[in-house]
Amino acid sequence: MDDTVYNFMKLRNRPYSLNDIVSNLHNELGKSAVQKSLDKLVEKGKVFVKAYGKQKIYCPVQDTTQSIEELMRIDNELQAHANELEKQCQQLELEIKTQEGLLESMKSSITIDQAREQKPALENRVQILSNKLDNLMDASDNEDLHKKKEDLGNALKMYSREYAKRKRLCTDILDCILDNYPGSKTEVFEEIGIEFRSINK
Repeated sequence: MDDTVYNFMKLRNRPYSLNDIVSNLHNELGKSAVQKSLDKLVEKGKVFVKAYGKQKIYCPVQDTTQSIEELMRIDNELQAHANELEKQCQQLELEIKTQEGLLESMKSSITIDQAREQKPALENRVQILSNKLDNLMDASDNEDLHKKKEDLGNALKMYSREYAKRKRLCTDILDCILDNYPGSKTEVFEEIGIEFRSINK
């Protein structure tokens, strides 16, 4: 078994994770068996392992006669492979969080059976409200309530504008009187007969 794992790695001569090795051996060996073989090969010095975050990458020990450039190439491959695995791990963790959120959302929602139980009561409520609306429409001689509401709103705006104009006119007149009046504003209002609070509303 150890020879199978080692020969595969020696032949490919590139870095692999545990899962990659299992997959490339077409699942002929179990994950735990491959892990044990890798541990033994590391102990024997035939394979070395480097940890990149949560990932462990294995690579066969190279012939010392290889150039520094070749060793650097292998190390770069190790790093690139580890980065790719880390990226996949992050994507999986994000997907897990998304699915967990969806699961919690589904748990807080009512079940199909509960929805079926509530359906008759909701249909009855809709019917009651529909009848109430029909009665209101009949009582108003089929008057368009939306149109009436709109007309009342427009009338309110018009009266509010007129009130503001007259209030401003009244305030201007009082200000002119106060300019030449020896007393206070309160005295003017009392003499004319105006309630102070009403003019400021």
